[in-house]
Amino acid sequence: MKPRLVLALFSLVALSPNALGKWELFAMDTGTRDGQTKTYEQQAALVKDLGFAGIGFTGSSKIPEMLAAVEKHGLEFSPLYNGLQVSPDQVTHPATLEQAITQLANREAIVWLYLGGKRPADPGKSDAPVVAKLRSLAEHAAKSQVRLALYPHAGAYADRIQDCVRLAKAVDRKNLGVTFNLCHFLKVDGKNLEQRLEEALPHLFVVTINGADLGAQEWKALIQPLDGGSYDVAQALRKLQALKWDGPIGLQHYGIRGDARKNLSRSMKGWKALQSRLNGDFTFLLGPNGKLRTFEKPGDWKIMSDVRLDPKNSKRLIGEEGPGGEYLNGDKGRTVHLVTGGGEFGDVEAHIEFMISKGSNSGVYFQGRYEVQIYDSHGVAKDQYPGLECGGIYPRWVNNKNVEGHSPRVNVSKPPGEWQEFHVIFRAPRFKEGRKIANARFEKVWHNGQLIHENLELNGPTRAGISNNEKPTGPLLFQGDHGPIAYRNCWVVELSE
Repeated sequence: MKPRLVLALFSLVALSPNALGKWELFAMDTGTRDGQTKTYEQQAALVKDLGFAGIGFTGSSKIPEMLAAVEKHGLEFSPLYNGLQVSPDQVTHPATLEQAITQLANREAIVWLYLGGKRPADPGKSDAPVVAKLRSLAEHAAKSQVRLALYPHAGAYADRIQDCVRLAKAVDRKNLGVTFNLCHFLKVDGKNLEQRLEEALPHLFVVTINGADLGAQEWKALIQPLDGGSYDVAQALRKLQALKWDGPIGLQHYGIRGDARKNLSRSMKGWKALQSRLNGDFTFLLGPNGKLRTFEKPGDWKIMSDVRLDPKNSKRLIGEEGPGGEYLNGDKGRTVHLVTGGGEFGDVEAHIEFMISKGSNSGVYFQGRYEVQIYDSHGVAKDQYPGLECGGIYPRWVNNKNVEGHSPRVNVSKPPGEWQEFHVIFRAPRFKEGRKIANARFEKVWHNGQLIHENLELNGPTRAGISNNEKPTGPLLFQGDHGPIAYRNCWVVELSE
């Protein structure tokens, strides 16, 4: 709100993440069949036509037909889904499973193993026969250079990836690992994503993804095409990039009704959008490694660590001065703004972490013109006007009044003194021969992991940006004059259309 146009500069340090290019998406046959597409060959033809790298079939009795279909269309034979059944007195598998494994010899094949049965209250008392069966199958598979991947499934003996990791460690065979299934993770756990992936990494053979709604429990909301849902799938893929994991990634479409081609086309569109986001160069604006260069006009901004509320005054933030990657706007909380220097941005994905004190106020202006508001909104049911709330898109100023402010879908603000985050996909206005032909648009905005805006068009700049003249590119501006604010771990990725 109402920033004074006194500018300071961030350094723009471009770093390339691990390339997503080495990841190709295969389709599970949970989404490749419909009334018109039934045979293995028809399914293989469909996924090849849509640009998938492979197809993962189900079963163990018709391996020659499956292989013939993928070979005809030049596809990878992706993980084959099968299951074991765990009961109190025995562990069984399909009669044709061992033969199927032998038929897949020397193809670098992976066979998924779902462990049906009731999740044990005390695995220590029930794991032994399961481990023995898995070890026997792993040793048989090793003769054919086939790998086995445990498949966590909600409501099953192993319904969490932690369960699969536990069993993989006990089996202790190099060719037996685990799968991370996003939909089942969200169904039964949904917490500590980074920790779960780190724990699984030494054993992680396969990952499956799909669109999903955050916090959902019904399968129709937990499994959607990749272009749908409020959950940001990119966060899981970015963690896998950071871990330098490069295994196969599959598309889960179980239960998605309708035309298979249309549904798969939507997911391929979503996959390409993820590629754009994850393959771009990161520009770190500031963070733990202190990538900030000298300010042109530094004002009172300080590089800090351990920023927190002042225990004697909740309207102040304090911290320890020195290298730490946290940037605090001085003792008084009123100083110049930070503006990216050395380049401007059009379409971007941005990640911003911030902390405010009680009653404080700031904002992040995309292209210096379109503000996502930062405000002390914890516990506030309704604020004075739309767009004032934290995460709101601040109003425009037209004819001396606020218009077109946009409140977030849900208020997920944390109390003052806690770190919060925005994750934003912003699309710049489009121009042709000097005339605007498309409005600026917030494609998606997440606040503390919750989707709060989607495909929100702006007819013009919000109030008190650097200019009311719209352009294809512009800087990011971080407001510094409306109360104590700290920023950390802020980065952008430039996006293709």
